Amino acid sequence: MKKVQRFVMNALILTGTSLLMNGVGVWFNLYIAKKIGSQGMGVFQLIMSVYGLAVTFATSGINLASTRLVAEELGKNSGNIRPAMARCLGYGCFFGAAAGAVLFYSAPWIGLAVLGSGATVRPLRVMALSMPFLSMSCALGGYFNAVGRVAKSAAASVLEQFLKVTLSMAALTLLMPPGLEYACLAITGSGVVAEGISWLAAFLFYRADSRRYRRPASQGRRLLARMLGIALPVAASSYLRTGLTTVKNLLVPIRLQAGGLSAGASLSMFGTVHGLALPVILFPAAFLNSFSNLSIPEIARRHSQGQPIGHLMERLISFNLLCSLGVCGVLFSFPRQIAAFLSPNPDLAVYIRLLAPVVPVMYLDTAVDCMLKGLDEQVAVMRYNVLDAAGSMLCVYCLLPVWGIKGYLLVIVCSEVFNFSLSLSRLASVSRFPFDLYEKLLKPLCCIGISALSVKLLLRAGVLPSLPGLAGAALPVLLSAAGYLALLRLSGYSGRPVGGPCAKDTCPHP
Repeated sequence: MKKVQRFVMNALILTGTSLLMNGVGVWFNLYIAKKIGSQGMGVFQLIMSVYGLAVTFATSGINLASTRLVAEELGKNSGNIRPAMARCLGYGCFFGAAAGAVLFYSAPWIGLAVLGSGATVRPLRVMALSMPFLSMSCALGGYFNAVGRVAKSAAASVLEQFLKVTLSMAALTLLMPPGLEYACLAITGSGVVAEGISWLAAFLFYRADSRRYRRPASQGRRLLARMLGIALPVAASSYLRTGLTTVKNLLVPIRLQAGGLSAGASLSMFGTVHGLALPVILFPAAFLNSFSNLSIPEIARRHSQGQPIGHLMERLISFNLLCSLGVCGVLFSFPRQIAAFLSPNPDLAVYIRLLAPVVPVMYLDTAVDCMLKGLDEQVAVMRYNVLDAAGSMLCVYCLLPVWGIKGYLLVIVCSEVFNFSLSLSRLASVSRFPFDLYEKLLKPLCCIGISALSVKLLLRAGVLPSLPGLAGAALPVLLSAAGYLALLRLSGYSGRPVGGPCAKDTCPHP
C-alpha cells in the first residue's frame, strides 16, 4: 500500500507542478505575443525550434538513462546508485558542453543563412550557455523520478520557471530597448540565469538525498556500458527525429510563402499555431503526463523482476482515455469561448477546433511511449518518431503551397495518428493486457458528447449567461466536466481492470 500511496503522491506533485508550469507557459506566450506581435512570435518560435534541436544534442537520452539505471539498481538493492549518477552527470556535462559550443559558434550561420534574420544570432549564442546546466538537470530529474522523490526536482523546476518569467518581464519592461532582437535577448538571457540556478538547487537536493545510498558499490565497471547502451540509441534516434522536426518547422513559413502568402502572414500563422494553439491543446496533458512518466521506473522495476504488468498498463490507458476524451469534447465544443479569453486573434478558435479531435491520440501516444520505454523498447519508440518526422516534413513540403495553414493542421493530425498506431501495435506485440472497448472508449465518448452538447444548447437558448473573459471560458468548461463525471457515474462506468480490482503488486492479471 505504501508503494501505491507514494506513486499517487508523486503523481499529484508532478501534476500540480506541470499544470502550474504549463499554465504559466501559456500565459507567458500570450505576454510575449502581445509584446512582439504575432509575426515576432513566429520568429521566436523558429529560434525555439533551433533551441529544441540543441537541447536534444545536449541531453542525448540522459534522462531516460538515469531513470532506468537508478530504478534497476534500486530493484537489485545494490550500492551502485551514486556511482551510476556520477557517470550520468559526467555524460550530461560532456554532451551539454559540446552542444553549447556547436550552437555558439554556428549561431551566425544559423541566424543568417537558415533563419534569414541577423536579429536571431545573439539570442542563439546566449541560449548556448544554458546547455550544460540543462543536460545535467535532466540527469538529476531522472534520478528523482527513479527514487520516487519527485518533489525535489519539481521544486527546482518551479524555481526555474519563476525566475525565467520574472526576469524576462523585468528585462522586457525596464532594461531592454525596443526591437525583436532585444526582446529575444531578454527572454533567452533570463532563461540561462534560471537554468543555472535551477541546476544548482537540484544538485544540492541530490547531494543531500543521495547520502542514504552509501553502501559499497559492486560491478561498477558495467554501469558505464549499461548507461551508454540506454542513452546512445535514444540519442542517435533523437538527433535524427529532432533534426527532421526542426527542418519541418523551418519549412512551414517558407512553404506557406510558396503558396502566395507574404512573409509576415506566414510567420504570423506559424506563431499562432505553435505559440498559442498547440500550448492550449497540450496544456491539460500535464495532468496525465505525470502518471505516464512515473510509470517508466515502475514498469522497468517490475519488468526486471519478472512481475506481471498488464493490469498497470490497462489502468494507465483507461485513465488517459477517460481524461483525454473529456478534454477533446470541451475543446471541440467551446473553442470560441476559450480563444476569446486568450487572444483577440480570431484564427485561434478555428485552430483549436480543428486540432481538438486528435487530443486523445496525442495524450495516449505519450502514455504508450512511456510504457514502451519502461519495457526497454525505447529504440522502437525512436524509430517510429523518426519515421513520423520524416513523413511530416515531406507532407509539409508538398501540401502547404496548395492547402496553406489547413494543410499544416492536417499534417499534425495525420502525424499523430500514424505515430500512435505504430507505438500501440508495438506495445500489443511485446505485452499482453485486457481492454474493454465499450467500457473504456465508447461509454466516455457518449458521456462527454451528451454533456458538452447540453451545455452548448443551454448557452444558445440563453439559459446560461454569455460572460466575457475568464468567466466566459470557465463556465461551459466546468459545467461540461461536471456533467461528464455525473453521466459516467450514472452509466456505471468502471475504472477497474478487466477481471476485477488488483489489490497487490503481484496481481495475477496479465
